[in-house]
Amino acid sequence: MIQLRLPRAVRKALVAHARRDRPRECCGLLIGAGGRVSHAIAMRNVAAGTARYQLDPREHIAVRRILRGCSPALEIIGVYHSHPNGAARPSPTDLTAAHYPAWAYVIVGLRGGRAVVRAFQIRQRRPRQLRIGR
Repeated sequence: MIQLRLPRAVRKALVAHARRDRPRECCGLLIGAGGRVSHAIAMRNVAAGTARYQLDPREHIAVRRILRGCSPALEIIGVYHSHPNGAARPSPTDLTAAHYPAWAYVIVGLRGGRAVVRAFQIRQRRPRQLRIGR
C-alpha cells in the first residue's frame, strides 16, 4: 500500500476545517513534495448544496501561480474534503470528479461526530486506499 505522509498538525487542521464548515462539505488543497504533505490550504467550496464540493477555480489557479515561485519546490499533491454526516470513503460523485490521477484524495468523515481521516488515489473512477503516515 502506498503511503501518504500527513503530519499530525495538518491532520488536525483538516478535521477542524471539516467541523467548522459543517453541515457543508469543506475542501482544500494539500501542498508538499514527494508524497509528504507540508501544508493544507483551506479553499472556498463553490458547489451548491451541502453534499458536494468544488474548489473555487480562481483560488486554485492562484495557488498554482504561487507554487511556481517557491523554493524549494512545492506542488499540489492532493485535495481534501469532508463528508459531514458520512464515512471517509469516496462517494460516486467523488469518483466521477477525480480528474487528477496523481493526487491523493483525503476525506474527513464525521459520521456520528467522530472524525475519521482516510486517503485514496483515484484512477479511472477506481479508488485505492493509501496508508497515512507521519
